[in-house]
Order: sequence, then C-alpha cells, then structure tokens
Amino acid sequence: MIKLKLPNGEISQLPKGSCLLPLAEELKTTYHSPIVEGIFEGVAVDLQRPLFHDGDVDFIEVNTEDGMRVYTRTLLFMFLAAAQKICPDADFEVRNSLGSALFLMDKSNVPINEEALAKITASMQAMQEDKTPIALERLSKKAAAEKFGALCTDDHLQLLKQIPEESRVTVYYLNGQPGYFFGSMCPHAGYISCFQLLLYEKGIIINYPDVGSWNVLPPFEDRRLLHQAFQKTEDWVTMIGCETIGKLNKIIEANKYENIIRIMEGLHEKKIIAIADMVAQRKEQLKLILIAGPSSSGKTSTAQRLSVQLAVNGLHPIAVSMDNYYLNRVDTPKKSDGTYDFECLEAIDVELFNEQLQKLLAGERVLLPKYNFRTGCREYRGEELQMGANSVLVVEGIHGLNEKLTASIPAENKLKLYISALTPMSFDEHNRINTTDVRLLRRMVRDSRFRARDAVTTLDQWDDVRYGEEQYIFPYQCDADVMFNTTVIYELAVLKKYAEPLLQAVPKESGRAYTKAQRLLRLLRYVKSMEDDAIPNNSILREFVGGSIFKEAL
Repeated sequence: MIKLKLPNGEISQLPKGSCLLPLAEELKTTYHSPIVEGIFEGVAVDLQRPLFHDGDVDFIEVNTEDGMRVYTRTLLFMFLAAAQKICPDADFEVRNSLGSALFLMDKSNVPINEEALAKITASMQAMQEDKTPIALERLSKKAAAEKFGALCTDDHLQLLKQIPEESRVTVYYLNGQPGYFFGSMCPHAGYISCFQLLLYEKGIIINYPDVGSWNVLPPFEDRRLLHQAFQKTEDWVTMIGCETIGKLNKIIEANKYENIIRIMEGLHEKKIIAIADMVAQRKEQLKLILIAGPSSSGKTSTAQRLSVQLAVNGLHPIAVSMDNYYLNRVDTPKKSDGTYDFECLEAIDVELFNEQLQKLLAGERVLLPKYNFRTGCREYRGEELQMGANSVLVVEGIHGLNEKLTASIPAENKLKLYISALTPMSFDEHNRINTTDVRLLRRMVRDSRFRARDAVTTLDQWDDVRYGEEQYIFPYQCDADVMFNTTVIYELAVLKKYAEPLLQAVPKESGRAYTKAQRLLRLLRYVKSMEDDAIPNNSILREFVGGSIFKEAL
C-alpha cells in the first residue's frame, strides 16, 4: 500500500500502482471546476498515471491556465482522432494560437470542406456525450522508440535521444488511435464542455473557452495581423529546414548552428531596417513611434536597434519613458486586494502625457517629469525637450497600442509597433511550444542575471504578469500598424544552460512555483544545449543572457 497526503491533510491509503483519478472524483465538490490534473510530490501528473510510493497530493482544476492546457491538449487529440477516421488523407499540423483558439494547417493536397468539418464535429460531440475514455500507457524509452519508429516521424526519435535511458514515456489512446503529447490528458472526452471548428485559410480553427470561463465558448476573434505574423515566421523556418526541436538538435549536434544564427539575426535586422525606412518615408508626418508588447518580448533591444536605423536614415530618435508619467502613488488606483495597480491605464497621467505630446509636435519646449520610484512622487529636475525638424519620439510602454493613451494625436502622426516573441518552433507536428513558456524562460534568466531575483520570485510573479498582459496588451495587439516578431529559433538551446540550474534550485517547499519549474525542466530536457559565443552583441537574445551593447533604458 502507498500513503497519499491529500490537500486537506487527510491520509489516503491505496494499493501500489493506483492513480489519482478516484481521489479526484471524491474531492471534486470541493473545487470550483472539474479536476483535470494531479500534483504528486510537487510534480504535475496525469490523473491516470500509476503511483508507486508515498507522497503529497494536490490537484489542478480546469479553470486555471495549467488546467486549460490539459483541456486544449485533450480537445486537440479528439479532433485528430476524429479527423483520422473521417478524412484519413488529411495532414494537420498545429501552427499557432489566436487568443483562445488554435490554428491547424492542412498540408494535404485535398483541403477539408464544410461537410467533412461537420462530420468531424459530430464525431467529437459523440465522444463528448459518450465520455469516450482516453487510455494511458507507460513505456520504456526503448519500447517507445520502437513504437514511434513505426508510427511517427524522425522528429520523435530525435526528441527521445535527448532524454535519459531510464525515462518512461506516456502514450495515449483514443478510439484505438495512439497519440504522443507533451503533458496530461483528461481521463475521457466528457470533460470537454464546449468547442467550435471553423474553416480558416488553409486549415481549421479549434475555438475553445478562455481561462476563467471553462464552460463558456467565446465567439472566435479573427486576429488576422497576429496570424499573419505567425505564418510568415512559420513559413520562413520551414524554408530553412529548422521548424522543430528535433531538426534544431541535429543542427547543433553537427556543429552547424553558426549559419542559422547569422540568418536569423540577418532577418531581424532586415525587418528593423524596413520599419525605419517606413518612418523615414513618412518623416514629415510620422513623429511618434509607440512600442508595446508583453513581458520579455525584447522591447528594449528592438527599440534601440530601431533607433540606430532611424539615425542611419538621418532622423533624430528621442526616447520618452512612459514610466515618468505615473500618477503620484497616493493617487494610483488600487486592486480589489488593496494593492496599487500600476499596470492599468488609469495609473498614468494621460492628460499630462497628451498635453506634452501636443506641445512637442507643435515644436514647443516642455519640462519633462521624472517619476521617483523610491518616494512614489513625480518630480521636475530641469530636464527640457524640444523636437527638431528630423526628430521622432520613441515611446516604449505597456499601453502603447491603446488609443486612449494618445487620443489627442492624429493617426497620421504616429506608428504603433507591437513586439512579441511568437515562436514558430514545435516539438513535432502536434506538440507546439507555447510562446508564453519561452517568454517566461527569458524573463527568469534575465531576472537572475541582472535583477537579483531568484527563479521562485519570477515564477510566483508570473500569474500577475500574465493577468496584466491579458488585460492591457493582448486586447490591443491587432490595433498595431506593424508587428515585429522577436523570436530567435535557437533561443531555447541557448537559454537551457542558464535556465536549468535556476529551475533545479527551486525548492519543493515553494509549492506551485516548484510545479511550474518541473514542467519547464521537462520541456527543456528535449532540447540540446548550444553555446552562445557566435551570437552578436546586438541580438535580442543578448538582452536576456547578457553581453548586449544596449542598455536597459533607451
């Protein structure tokens, strides 16, 4: 027998080899939404995974970010199983997310049509109503390699090479169809409360609920500009033959990665030059560049590289810090828990910001404020600013895309630039790498190396960071005039040597931070490490690992 300590402190004794599903059923009334994943000794585990020793137990419900990962993964498996049965010649590749929706490209020569899509939807609904079981099988690495050798592509075999020989691999089965997915599944299809399939460009959209509203299906929001940014990068990495971690591992193993670095950095510079040229061509009207993007998207390096290229075009870029327009701390809005909400638009003195922008664009001289973060008060230290004939203001801030921030400035006088790391890399055709995870790893490495923060602090703060992004950045991303993708296709291989020691140092006593750390370590174990000597000092990646020629502030 094994002893499992439950979240309420009670001890449950079960035979060795038991799983957490019966306990989840017993405790489901104590949670606000269905339990979809377990936590055993701090590590997230499938509810059907057999356990063989004593340990502490907790659970993850669907109405959380981690829970929705399980929901989405299960929904995807249901779609693939139904599509294989109804359209066996279809060849779907998971490409990217669009809010609470997933885009799958159909790579077959016979595109799927409305009739076939309706049949797939009906098949999935039948699985949901019948609560079709999703079976779990644990295999040795050798057995998994033999099975994948027959069922899957070379990408799987390359990934298996990176994990220890004693590792166990999980394979799932739905209606007899096997699937290899990087993470837990719901025990049966009945957990999927709602979904929607839509034809979209050369593939389909799987629409699903938002985090926090697990049983409500929102209308699909077509984020066309974001989708196009994803697809351009996806097509580019496919063209150079480095669209999966397996292919990247082979390139690193063969010591041929320096050419990939040069090509990637060349692409970034080409895009930045194109933006600078666009501004130069409209220099009589375009006087304000607003840069926004989520945490660790590379805004600082991008803004400074853009400023260099603007200067090449004979322009005079002037940095204006949005942080200096904070209201005095006593006037800052508060959250429901009583803490100050520094991320909402109302924390910014929008009226003063617009007043000074108007004066600057009119050629007047203004006295700039300086926010004192120690005292929480705005100060004036005699710093004045006046724009010349070729001057252009460069403003980086969380609310840059929100029209309310610069409502007094005509559209023809400003350029809104959205910066994000939209990774095109995937493990294989059905297991994409979450862009949020890449940004979290970037932030964690940078926090450790330059801001004296340990991984626990970064991991604990991440949910609040994500909440701010969802509230104040993502709703406006498609209002951008230009999107710049800062992803570096080899970055996980570089970040690995910095991130792994930080993640390994996260103590089990840190709770959910430890659970997140273990999930990220599992992700990184499939990635072959790469040295960063060949990465130039103006690379976006240098902002996070060090060695950048650019300073933190513009």
